Formats: sequence, C-alpha cells, structure tokens
Amino acid sequence: MAYTKSFKLSSIYACLLVLLVAIAPLGNIAFAESINLLPKYGMQPKNEAQKAVDEKFIASIDNYYKGDRKKAAQDISTKGWQFLRQGSTSDAMRRFNQAWLLDKGNGYAIWGMAAIQASAGKFDESLKLFQEAEGLVGDDIDLAVDHARAIGMAGAQSRNDALLKDAFSRFSNIHNRSPQHTLNLQNWAITLFYVGNYAEAWKKIQLAEVTPRRADLDPSFIAALQNKMPRP
Repeated sequence: MAYTKSFKLSSIYACLLVLLVAIAPLGNIAFAESINLLPKYGMQPKNEAQKAVDEKFIASIDNYYKGDRKKAAQDISTKGWQFLRQGSTSDAMRRFNQAWLLDKGNGYAIWGMAAIQASAGKFDESLKLFQEAEGLVGDDIDLAVDHARAIGMAGAQSRNDALLKDAFSRFSNIHNRSPQHTLNLQNWAITLFYVGNYAEAWKKIQLAEVTPRRADLDPSFIAALQNKMPRP
C-alpha cells in the first residue's frame, strides 16, 4: 500500500521512541490496546487508571518538549506516518492517537487515522476523518489524493453513483492541478477497474507510466488489469 504523505525525518525520533516506550500503559492492557487501535481512542470514556497514564504521558512530553505540545504532536504523527508506510498500522494508529491527545488540531494525525480506516474498509469513519483533516491541514495535494482514493474505494464497494461521481471529479481536478502525480493516476485507474472500465483504466496507467514517480506504481494492480484486458 502506498501513501502520499511525506515528512523529513528528524534525529529526535530515537529519543522520542524511548520516551514513548517508557511511559506506555501497564494496567488494563487488553482494554487499553483495544482503544489504542481506534481513531481518537474510539471516543470512549477512560477509567481512572487510564487517565493517570495519559497525565503521565502528557507530563513527560511537556518536560521533554518544554511545553511545546504542537511540536511534540507533529513529531509523533510523523513517526506514525513512518510506521504506516512500513505496513505497521497498529503502531501507526497508536502514534496518531498520541499526537491527537496532545493536539486535537493536528490534521496530519487525523489524516493518518483516515488513511488507516479507508484501508480497513471502514469508509464511513474514514470519510468523516478525511473531511476533518482537510479543514485542519488546508490545501494539500497529497491529502486531496488520499481523500479522493477513499471516496473512490467507498463508491466502488457500495456501488454508490454519487460517491463515484465525486471521486472521478476529484481525480480529474487533481490531475489538472498536478498532471504528474503518479498515485492520483493509479487511484483513478483502480476505481475505473472496480467499475469495469478497463480501457479507461489502461489510459490512466499509461499516463502514470511516464511520470517521474512511475516506480511507485503497483505491479500487482497492473497484472490484475492485464488479466481483465490485455494492454492496448
């Protein structure tokens, strides 16, 4: 799975990882793990022990970052994106939740949660999170690409014409803004594939194959498309 979000890595991560492990919750582990893997901890009420763990976490972060919670949340959400690209969605969601706990306005953490939910097929929640992330992050082409992809996946799964129309409109608008965006073209092709329009899917793949990031194309998808319709 490819995700469009990217950040420059910071040397602070090694120290940050040690800090996060040191203050990880020890009590009621099963319940803690269940809510740690839900966006925004599932918005579930926490017991006193869990609240105490949160307070210890925030105090430790405040001490380490000298009270700059926005910077801490940004670093932690960046680590979450690193985990997500490595395929470790559980570790990624834990980091996105920690970032959100520190800064409810961190759109990159919300974006990450949305991407995970979309990949899990939980589209109702994913699309709500993407909408929230757009309001926080603003005009970001990669966020727009991920959002359009989720809408296309939701529309294809549910055969919802309104969602599909929205997705195709977004793919087209993104292409007009950024015609060399490889993953937008691939997402467009994948959605066309799922609705059975293989000829148009090939057209998008052929455009993507001459973009600078063509190496990011998914060969398994191209093979699946080839099985449905030989390359024109």
